[in-house]
Amino acid sequence: MSIKKRKIKNRIFQEFKIFLLASFTIFILVAAGYLIFHFVLPKKDLFVSPLAKQLANQKHNDLENILEAGNISFDSIDIASDSSYLVNLKEGGQVIISPNKNLKNQISSLQLILSRLTIEGKRFKVLDFRYDKPVIVF
Repeated sequence: MSIKKRKIKNRIFQEFKIFLLASFTIFILVAAGYLIFHFVLPKKDLFVSPLAKQLANQKHNDLENILEAGNISFDSIDIASDSSYLVNLKEGGQVIISPNKNLKNQISSLQLILSRLTIEGKRFKVLDFRYDKPVIVF
């Protein structure tokens, strides 16, 4: 084989290596971009309904009114990731209220439980109304 043919083959081989390296680099960048956009960055809703926010605010205000009507003193009401309400009581303790159940029934149960625990002289950490029967953590 002549020197000229060998130089041509070497040049073609070098260009092929550069092409493979460039292709691999592009593949890695695209894969990294895909992973970042789909798994690392937080997902945002495509559609935002103002009605849902109004309904949530209305239920929040209803809960505040029901708590005040029941003479239950609270510091704050927060919304958890599962849409349940976290009510922090002034006396200590946290009450988890389900938005899917009747709020008045849950608050009347809360009044009854608070009165009985006060009579017994006990304090709770968490009282959870999301289940069929309330769960109390002391």
